[in-house]
Amino acid sequence: MQKVGCYIHIPFCQKKCYYCDFCAYMNVEHRIDNYINNLLKEIKLYQDRLCCEIDSIYIGGGTPSYIDGKYIEQIIKAIQRFKIDKIKEFTIECNPNSISKDKLLLYKDLGINRISLGVQSFDNKVLKAIGRNHTAEIALNDIDLIRKLGFDNLSFDLMLNLPKQDYKSVKKDLEMVKKISPEHISWYSLILEEGSRFYALDKKGKLELMEVDTEVEIFDNIINELSDIGLKRYEISNFAKEGYESYHNKKYWEGNGYIAFGMSGSGYLSNYRYTNTRNFIHFEQMIRENKLSIEDKIYINNEDREKEYIIFKLRETAGINLEEFKNKFGEDFLIKYKKEIKKFDNQDFFIIDQNFKFSQNGMNLSNEFLRLII
Repeated sequence: MQKVGCYIHIPFCQKKCYYCDFCAYMNVEHRIDNYINNLLKEIKLYQDRLCCEIDSIYIGGGTPSYIDGKYIEQIIKAIQRFKIDKIKEFTIECNPNSISKDKLLLYKDLGINRISLGVQSFDNKVLKAIGRNHTAEIALNDIDLIRKLGFDNLSFDLMLNLPKQDYKSVKKDLEMVKKISPEHISWYSLILEEGSRFYALDKKGKLELMEVDTEVEIFDNIINELSDIGLKRYEISNFAKEGYESYHNKKYWEGNGYIAFGMSGSGYLSNYRYTNTRNFIHFEQMIRENKLSIEDKIYINNEDREKEYIIFKLRETAGINLEEFKNKFGEDFLIKYKKEIKKFDNQDFFIIDQNFKFSQNGMNLSNEFLRLII
């Protein structure tokens, strides 16, 4: 039986952050009940059509912890009609200021074993500048509660290159990380996504961010300091203690299958990559007609699979296993891409042994190489 991951999207937030272009809506609480009912129906539609075993679950958003715990319970009970008795990782995204003791205890009872907390920064000036509705103190209190209730796999998100952020601010974030000692961190650089408030401000010249060289220098320092406390970089933006690398995210990066439920969810099954509608009305209409909520669907042929494999594997610090590449695609990677590799000779860009991978310097400039490949 095929083992797949499962992503479930909850598109509700108390407040939309200024950098966000995700499928997330605020002030639509009147839609929650109807959305969850349609989500449960969509799960049933997949169960009627697909025989598989789910071994990882990720509930994302939006802010899943914003909605009442009863809805999370309903979703998980519906998912349990799949074969899920060997779940290796079960994550729910939470935001500070949206969790409580009762919610966390319910999550634990439901089998959730990993909390991903959207901290973003421990500097209150930065948090205010990016539109977060929590303070550093609230985040620290919530982290303390998560630990007290026995969750031993805590991940949180932090961001770099934010308004009002400087090296002193980042140093404070690092000090907090050392004190908290999470099992996993995703530390992302700000990307200006079209549709976000920051994108519009940048177009008007009203957004002040770091110089690129400063950002690279600070991130290199982050990598080294996290490594010193056992949080090793295993993907371009992800760090983990040994054994706590995200099993679910690795499914994305390694080209394994995963189902997506809910608005805007993206899935990959039987060489088809698909994305669900982002529209409440379309979502409800499609489910009412007993249709999956898929809006876009594309077949991934062998050439596309090879390109995707290269992109995702080179995001990981382990890189491409050369023997595995040859077994998958029938060609020698170093021979096929000899010309592209040669362009970066003597630049400390790659490490080549049984794997082909970027050096730390190469990771910083990885897009330059990938543009030649793609």
